[in-house]
Amino acid sequence: MTIHRIPRRNTFAALLGGVTLMAGLLLTTPAAAGGVERATDLRALAGNGDGRPTVIMFASSSCPYCDRAEQQHLGPMAEDPAFSGVHIRKVMLDRDEVRDFDGETLPGNRLGRNYGVRVVPTIMAFDAEGRPAGTPLVGIPNEQLYRSQIRTRIEAARNGARDASG
Repeated sequence: MTIHRIPRRNTFAALLGGVTLMAGLLLTTPAAAGGVERATDLRALAGNGDGRPTVIMFASSSCPYCDRAEQQHLGPMAEDPAFSGVHIRKVMLDRDEVRDFDGETLPGNRLGRNYGVRVVPTIMAFDAEGRPAGTPLVGIPNEQLYRSQIRTRIEAARNGARDASG
């Protein structure tokens, strides 16, 4: 009778593999995983002189709808060449500290409050100078029309419109 012995586990190799896996997970950015880049300096976006509008999704880490909006809509839009002329970013209300268009650095939740954000996800568009354009898109009112509703806000920001709807 042949007996198959299970090889003895090398504890060091297992530990090293686990540490490597954890480091990889911690260093992976959401943008690399098809997500939307986090906003850190809105003033720099508006002040770089490229004339590009900015779309911000205000989100929370505990919001499954925010994940859906990012993964199914904003993430693909951020990678789409048709939207290369738009800064698409997100602000995590419960995590981020962001320099606003006026230069003041604020916690994400206070920045959101300053723009009237009460529900997440809320998507807002800003023109090239950092002025709000159009009306905020609150929640995901209609999954089939969501991307079109975001496009409406982008066009409002490109055109400097203050009262776009959709």
